[in-house]
Amino acid sequence: MMKILDHGTIYRNPEPHRTSEYVAMPCMVAMPDDTLVCACRHGSARESVDGVVKVHRSTDGGATWQCAGVICEPGRDADGPQWPGGLAVLPDREVVACVKVRPRIEERGANYLVRSQDGGRSWSPPEAVTMRPYGNVGSVGNLTGLADGTLIATGEGRGDGKLVPEEQWATLITRSADRGRTWDDIQPAHVSADPYYFDLAITQLADGRLLAAYWTHDMRLDRGLNVHLACSADLGRTWTEPWDGGFWGQRTDLVTLRSGRVIAVTNHRRPPLGIRALQSEPDGTSFRDSDHVEIWGIEPAQVRAAPVLEKKQDREQDALHAWHHFTFGVPAVARLSDGVIVVAYYVTEDSVTYVRCCRMVEAGS
Repeated sequence: MMKILDHGTIYRNPEPHRTSEYVAMPCMVAMPDDTLVCACRHGSARESVDGVVKVHRSTDGGATWQCAGVICEPGRDADGPQWPGGLAVLPDREVVACVKVRPRIEERGANYLVRSQDGGRSWSPPEAVTMRPYGNVGSVGNLTGLADGTLIATGEGRGDGKLVPEEQWATLITRSADRGRTWDDIQPAHVSADPYYFDLAITQLADGRLLAAYWTHDMRLDRGLNVHLACSADLGRTWTEPWDGGFWGQRTDLVTLRSGRVIAVTNHRRPPLGIRALQSEPDGTSFRDSDHVEIWGIEPAQVRAAPVLEKKQDREQDALHAWHHFTFGVPAVARLSDGVIVVAYYVTEDSVTYVRCCRMVEAGS
């Protein structure tokens, strides 16, 4: 049901023999004029203290990319290692980016918003964001802009002892109706002792409902479950109980097509390891695993030579700690006005970790 047009590179260290540059964790949005804006973490290592968020732009539908530089210059107001916290486009074309900073001074806020009025070429000074009571939502890709201008930020964590029991895990959600300047109190979207739900990703369906996808893990058996889905008819204030989405994967991103179907792109850390895309049934809320398309694979590498796997890398077990060693993943997906679907993801090939992209269309389009 999907046809791959081509593969490309968003950014790769041009001199890996001279300097270490670990580039990963992309998030991406498409502007109304089809400009693509992709934010990635650049650092000397996966979780290095020198990590910053840089933005990359494409004005030709993802065929070529240019780096526009750091979007939130480290300084007094954003001191510490940076991580992407998602991108969203408002109805007037302002781009809002969330940058998560692991502060060196604990009393300072860890979430900052920056804004671009020119499609990602330049960015405003960082604005500290206060989100209560948890104070820490937003992770890679988890900022969503809705058609009416509402911004939604999501995250997860252990219970605070008030809204959620301390021994339980919760996915968290908050909304902003004023361009991200103030936010509703953070609420749990789903609370679970087992299975655990991670990395909530959201798309808005053709009928206005929100569809969420969860990386789902059985902690008691230490086994990954199929990706679970949930729906909300009130902008994320309440949700259905999660249901089996019909395919196995881990972190998953979603985008709604003009046809009303949904594209899901997910990490697959079971043989064959790689990144795959699936197209939903017409209602947008169910998938069939057999319908997937392989975008990139490790065994064997379908694009270039991939790394030799170590036992601690790229596994489904011990989900809360294994991600420190992953060598590929975090797919982000966007749709252009002509129907082309662009997927960004990071890979490790020839001992270099960097960000690639793939362009696809619906078969027959």
